[in-house]
Amino acid sequence: MKLTAPVLLACAVVLSACTVDSPVPTDHGMHAHDLSLSSLESSINAQTLADIKQFSVKFHDVSVAEDSGFALLKLPPATAPDGCISSRAEGEGGMGYHYTRGTNIPDDSIGLLDPEFLVYAPKEGPRQDGEARTRLAAFEYFLPFTPKWPAPGTAGFQHAPTLHDFSTTQGLPDIAFVPTERFGGWMLHIWLWEHNPGGEFANWNSSVPLCEGSTF
Repeated sequence: MKLTAPVLLACAVVLSACTVDSPVPTDHGMHAHDLSLSSLESSINAQTLADIKQFSVKFHDVSVAEDSGFALLKLPPATAPDGCISSRAEGEGGMGYHYTRGTNIPDDSIGLLDPEFLVYAPKEGPRQDGEARTRLAAFEYFLPFTPKWPAPGTAGFQHAPTLHDFSTTQGLPDIAFVPTERFGGWMLHIWLWEHNPGGEFANWNSSVPLCEGSTF
């Protein structure tokens, strides 16, 4: 099962042709660069991450995710034809295949155990039955650009959303979301199951293979 452009647009995700995913000034919140999961040993951070891992462990089997209502996002040209997402821009890298329920995208909020996307990184090696082999790598929390969370430089913009703007993610570091014009919103990844040399809360991961057939 996949989500196509009309379905995702109905969920209020607005695409543009721009490929820039750039940081914006924030008056609160931390930046994700170089922040690792192993550095979050204190109490509430460690317990919250344990809760996320316990919730997500069943989704290592992608068929369990699909049975739970998650569907592969395919939205060329923002994704590769098979749905893979990566960036060849300097300092960026891979992400992988994003599975979403779609129903929680347009609600202007995020929930700790209700991620907008489960991210499966492609594995090296030959495809099986024409499909890339994948492994569960990350959660993505996503907020579309809306009047509540407008894009930088537009009317009403004050600051980037951060994890502490939402009640269920108070137990995580106060990381700021990053705007992505390519997908029309604010994104934040947590690389729970895949090492990220740029930091476990960075959006792109240089250790994840780039996508085949992507225009980015």
